Amino acid sequence: PTFYPSPGYAEQNPETIFDAVLEVIQTTLAKTGNPKNLLGLSFSCAMHSLMAVNKMGEPITPLIIWADMRSTPQAEALKQKDESKIIYEQSGTPIHPMSPLCKILWIKEEQPKLFSTVHKFISIKEYIFFKVFGEYKIDYSIASATGLFDNSNLTWSQVAMDAIGIGSDKLSQPVSPYHQFTNIKPEVAAALGIGVTTPFIVGASDGCLANLGSGAMEEGDLSITIGTSGAVRMASYSYRNDQRQRIFNYRLDEQRFIIGGATNNGAVLLSWFAENFEKVKSDAKAFDAEAFSVADTEGLIFLPYVLGERAPIYDPHAKGVFFGVGIHHKLAHFKRAILEGICLEINSIVKAVEETVCPAQYVIASGGFTKSDLWMQLMADVLGKAVVVDSKSDASALGAAMMGFKSIGIVYVPPVNNKVRIFNPVEKNHQGYSKKFILFESIYKNLKTDFQQLKNL
Repeated sequence: PTFYPSPGYAEQNPETIFDAVLEVIQTTLAKTGNPKNLLGLSFSCAMHSLMAVNKMGEPITPLIIWADMRSTPQAEALKQKDESKIIYEQSGTPIHPMSPLCKILWIKEEQPKLFSTVHKFISIKEYIFFKVFGEYKIDYSIASATGLFDNSNLTWSQVAMDAIGIGSDKLSQPVSPYHQFTNIKPEVAAALGIGVTTPFIVGASDGCLANLGSGAMEEGDLSITIGTSGAVRMASYSYRNDQRQRIFNYRLDEQRFIIGGATNNGAVLLSWFAENFEKVKSDAKAFDAEAFSVADTEGLIFLPYVLGERAPIYDPHAKGVFFGVGIHHKLAHFKRAILEGICLEINSIVKAVEETVCPAQYVIASGGFTKSDLWMQLMADVLGKAVVVDSKSDASALGAAMMGFKSIGIVYVPPVNNKVRIFNPVEKNHQGYSKKFILFESIYKNLKTDFQQLKNL
């Protein structure tokens, strides 16, 4: 569960997540037979989480997740400093409240007494591995999304650390995503029913692994993932600096970058709308069915910035807006507008990525939204590109498995997939959405200053 104790806050309980990890491993082993057949475990993990621990490794803060916007003032102030450009160029992470860089600065300025007692600032993955192995290590992939990592030298950025007043002693040791841990604490091994030398491969971030798992590893292969949030990504063997700082450059491993942008506002908006406006439990299929019961929004446009926004605008003040509401609009129109708004926002990220790397001919889709053929067709029509979906809806997990295979020396050969679905854009629909996209961007630009004024009300 995610908790929202104050406006802009988004927190989770690290102990709940740790217990879930153990349960998943135990359940999987129970279903797959003899634990002796287990060759290793490899991990995918969400980016941008931050928690502080004391010298005993005990949490002294909740887990502050990617959606948390409390460090907005700190991000805005840091953006105005000369070193902000260097931090972006070294880290590949746009300066934004999502990043652990800004979250640490918030703790320093808002909770100075707590800040002085922090032993380590870590992510949820580091916490899990510390609980299992008693070591503080972080893979290059998760590290590269902190805003604190020097992507060229594969170490912590001195410029970034100086900007927030910490040393590398407050951070974990960066290691290769193929790094293996093999000394499990005996009590954890006993609880899991596995040997203490079973290799745990540290793995990478869910976003980078989604590209690997979906097979989008050539420049020009555009990957789109929509789950709770969403992202657009393209692989590259080189860092691609964006002068407008709209996109990220995260590492998959020592050789490859995954370049792209993320939106805060994916399928979380479906549950937000269902639970708060319809007062019903979120049901993606029911939402989908009603949204597409109308052929058009009939003039209704939705800015999907309910959780602020990351790429490409990086505006934590941005808000959700239904624009053009008329007496003729029914519930179905609002639901369709939400789905269209998510697709239009994805389109804005696609354009930024293509401008920085190269044009894409088609899109490889993954994530929960791929279960809806209607949503897939909508995405194809908005982008004007073919959208390809295979049977691997959780590409991040498959990517983690592929990284694990490589780490332990097994050659992975993808099975032949006969369940590929291809959604080609309808040109007439694409032309209509192209006009709507121009208005979509114009509405945000005209409201940008007004969004900033809302904080004074």
